[in-house]
Amino acid sequence: MSSDNTIRLLLINDNPAEAQRLVSMLQNAGRPNRAQHVASEAALTKLLQEHTWDLLIATELSKQVAAANAIRTISKLQKDVPTILLSEREGSQPAVEGLKIGARDVVTVDEDQHLLLVIQRELTALEERRKSRLNDRRYHATLKRTRELLDSSKDAIAYVSDGLIVYANDSFAERFGFKDRDDVEYQPLIDMLTEGEQPDAREFLRQCAISNNEVEAREWRFTARTVSGTPLPTRAEVLSTVYEEERCLQVRIAASSGNTEELEAQLSEAKFRDAATGLYNRQRFVQLLDNAIQSAAGSQRTGGLMYIEIDRFEESVQQIVGVAGADDLHKKFAELLQSSMRRGDVTARYGEQSYCLLMPETTPDSAESRARELLQKVADTIFEAAGKTLHITASTGISLLSETSGNADKVLEQATKAHSQAVTKDNGNTFALFEPDSETQGDTDTYHRARVTQALEAGNLKLLFQPILSLQGSGEKIYEVLVRLVDGKEQLAPMAFLEALGDAGLSSKMDRWVILAAMKAAAAQTAKGQDVSLLLHLTGASLKDPSLPAWLGVAFKASKVAPKVVTFQLRAEDINSNLHAARDFAKQIQDMGCRIAVCQFGTGLSPFKALEHVKVDIAKIDASFVREVQDEGEDSEALVKLVGQLKDIDTKVIVPHVEQASMLPTLWQSGTDYIQGYYVQPPADEMDFDFSLD
Repeated sequence: MSSDNTIRLLLINDNPAEAQRLVSMLQNAGRPNRAQHVASEAALTKLLQEHTWDLLIATELSKQVAAANAIRTISKLQKDVPTILLSEREGSQPAVEGLKIGARDVVTVDEDQHLLLVIQRELTALEERRKSRLNDRRYHATLKRTRELLDSSKDAIAYVSDGLIVYANDSFAERFGFKDRDDVEYQPLIDMLTEGEQPDAREFLRQCAISNNEVEAREWRFTARTVSGTPLPTRAEVLSTVYEEERCLQVRIAASSGNTEELEAQLSEAKFRDAATGLYNRQRFVQLLDNAIQSAAGSQRTGGLMYIEIDRFEESVQQIVGVAGADDLHKKFAELLQSSMRRGDVTARYGEQSYCLLMPETTPDSAESRARELLQKVADTIFEAAGKTLHITASTGISLLSETSGNADKVLEQATKAHSQAVTKDNGNTFALFEPDSETQGDTDTYHRARVTQALEAGNLKLLFQPILSLQGSGEKIYEVLVRLVDGKEQLAPMAFLEALGDAGLSSKMDRWVILAAMKAAAAQTAKGQDVSLLLHLTGASLKDPSLPAWLGVAFKASKVAPKVVTFQLRAEDINSNLHAARDFAKQIQDMGCRIAVCQFGTGLSPFKALEHVKVDIAKIDASFVREVQDEGEDSEALVKLVGQLKDIDTKVIVPHVEQASMLPTLWQSGTDYIQGYYVQPPADEMDFDFSLD
């Protein structure tokens, strides 16, 4: 609720002076209110019945009107009036008791700032509930009008749920020769087709139901059969929708309009297409995006939008091949986009050098993964235009679609902002996901940088060790070393800050701190007679640091730790972005006696391409392969295939994020060398895991 709105307030307080103080406090805080003091339960009942109220503030131990009775009266009258209790007692017990009787919150007397925040929260929630109820009433009124329009429509329309026709209008019944629509309803739609077309029709309708596409209708051509058995060639449109709160398919057969029907359809289609690429144009795409937003707002699904621009279009395309050649390039770029589409996706040409890809259902991780793959595909493609070959890159901004998206303009604005952030940060061939607080990212970056710097100086860092268990009986005791920033009771992963910041100096400094601390811990284990191996992560900044190998040589000598016990782990993304530096670094480190590992392996279109240039000893599979099998119930074919391909090139394999014993038979049979995850053991303070299970 806006702070400008007057609060309609009920007060239950035995002390009139305190009640007046609360009213004045709200006024002074810029919250105008119309307060009514309640002296009895009868007065409360009368006030609730005669007026609408926004809030009730009651003292916990009022003698005039017991708080529990006031809340019970509100509930009995089915009024939506949030209640806040004021308590003179300290501790959590007043809050527990107040929440049990139905209060929204309990605030200590004289804690005015706390009370103001609680009031604002409850008024905002109340406004949202009221809007929801209003929208619900409008929705049902719309449904009523829609039903009336359906009943009177000349188009033949039916709704199909689980293969049965749950609604058919008179036009539908008439088209198939039925006297009344009651004769059609709850009959199998498939029975109204000729027998030869029934199998294909079943599969088509099943796919329509699975895709759950509410954005764009799919065309369906079939031969129907009337009541008398006469074949009836039919063209229909099928769209996923909701009828009487149940998910179903809408089948619409347009009323016959003579020979002009097909021509009108073609003209209508051409109106919404970009002439050069054949993709939807901006006008049509905005309509489809609005539909997708409404669909996301009415469900638990999250959609996504990619705003894609060709990097440095004028220099990389127009100045080389001219305007006509640029059109050729756009056509081929559109074909590449279409080849990357999945079921339900919508692509469009949005501007002169920009495109949009609508994903009706996705997740942040999936959207980022698809963006990464798409941009890599663009970078790997050689385009031909005007007799010349072009190497181009593109960048994209991603915005999510959910119940908070609002409208197409807002989502597009978010996606273009994310694109600008991506280009500003990396100067092309990159992507960014819009985050609501991105406008304050500069302040956040400064804050995170200061926290890490302070932690390094003050020693507020600690190491954790997560065991990596051999499935093939190697006997090696490997621990991955993780670093945590200790902030009070909180333990944060500063590497996430650093990689997002892109601060090379600070990242290198953090890496060296971790290396020295890990070597010290390994030396302590050796002194106890425990031979351990360490897996240490290096950031992209250290990978490009030419002085690091020499520094490591000195560090190994000083710590008396043998290089063979240390494996340095690099991200696949960092290797791909810095092939020459990665190749040189890996060779120097391996000559020293260390091993090289790559993590997040398997992402992108050609994950093995980098391994042709950079020799790695161990590959840690990207966690998404495990989640597909472990969490989403998919088969393990992709995971097993990837493991097999790595074994073929004599590379050891770590499968991370293993949380269920059911994964072990598949991994063992695939030849997986090591597993890591909470099934083995979460990260711990000490290297004390019992590897006798190995």
